[in-house]
Amino acid sequence: MNIDWDLDVQDFPVELKCLLELMNVDTDTLSVIDRSDEQINWQQFYALTRHHRVYPTIHERFSAQPESQAPKGMVQQLSVDYSRNALIMLQLSGKMAQVSEALDQKGIYALQLKGPALAELLYGSLSRRTSKDLDILVHPDQIEQAEQVLEQLGYIKTQEVSRIVSDWKWRQNHESFTHDTTGIEIELHWRLNGDAGAEPSFYELWSRRQTLEFAGTNVYMLGKEDLMFYLTAHGARHAWFRLRWLADIDRLARMELDWDKLTALLRRYKCTHLVGQALILSAAMLNTPISREMALLMSTDRPQDLARRVLIFIREQVSLCPEPESEILAQIYRNYLFSLRTPGQKAIFLARKMVPDTWDTQTLPLPKSLRFLYYPLHPFLLLHRRIQRRAALEREVGQ
Repeated sequence: MNIDWDLDVQDFPVELKCLLELMNVDTDTLSVIDRSDEQINWQQFYALTRHHRVYPTIHERFSAQPESQAPKGMVQQLSVDYSRNALIMLQLSGKMAQVSEALDQKGIYALQLKGPALAELLYGSLSRRTSKDLDILVHPDQIEQAEQVLEQLGYIKTQEVSRIVSDWKWRQNHESFTHDTTGIEIELHWRLNGDAGAEPSFYELWSRRQTLEFAGTNVYMLGKEDLMFYLTAHGARHAWFRLRWLADIDRLARMELDWDKLTALLRRYKCTHLVGQALILSAAMLNTPISREMALLMSTDRPQDLARRVLIFIREQVSLCPEPESEILAQIYRNYLFSLRTPGQKAIFLARKMVPDTWDTQTLPLPKSLRFLYYPLHPFLLLHRRIQRRAALEREVGQ
């Protein structure tokens, strides 16, 4: 199905346009370079491959056609990056197998969310996708057991979720660990998404799992429909500022999915607009083939509006972890995040603003005997944070 989704990317820099065309699996590398009417800044092009974490794909495109006009030095650097990533992914896969086996021995069910498992599923090779860490999902009731297993394997908690306020399990979704000698990072999840509304229970996800084998160890990951559900929510939350996430959607959408089953899942959890947004972006930028079932998710105003909203974050080459350095873009990003929510989720979000949260405990640490004061103090602490943000914005505007 060939449909114009009215997504204007004409103001994208020529280097970004070139990168998008080379990411298109149906595009000929030489034709992209040779027919470019504008002068390509190859240094900027290389920086984009690094920023968007797609240099393995670009390396393979240039390696397949060595007679292209791309600078030899840049192609060689891409080759170095590719080889380094291959080693990293091999190391990650070994640690993934080790951790999976250790958790299994303790009776802890674990699902791999991304990392080497996703690379193998979508790209058929560890070296063709980048990952900086392992993302592991366990049942919320087994968090402490899983933490103990990681600590026994030499992982140290480097990002801890405060458990002073009892709502931490649904407001947050993961903690971070780093191995004390290898430096490998693991994000231990108990929810797919933090503070993002309802989602399938862990045992629902477990019942639909896929099994892959790494180093003789069975590794489990989300089923394809659940994977689309998760990857689109993850990409949307980060405004798709890395094209690697759209490349994942393109690869997954080209696989055999049960779109009726997926659509029912999306309607149940009120996030059809997120998959619609992802498919619009993927179709417009990577020429993802669109079926009738997919088009139904893309055809309403909301996913189209959300797709247009994220173009600025892709075009401006910003990092949204957790927010842009520019306070102006940060405000645009916060407004965008609010627009992702359904009316019911917006009401819950605003209501939660009146309840003490982890930020309060960090802004004003209180002893346990005085923590009841967080309730009357919460509006003032919230106002304090807003004043700080406004002051930062004024400083930026004045520069």
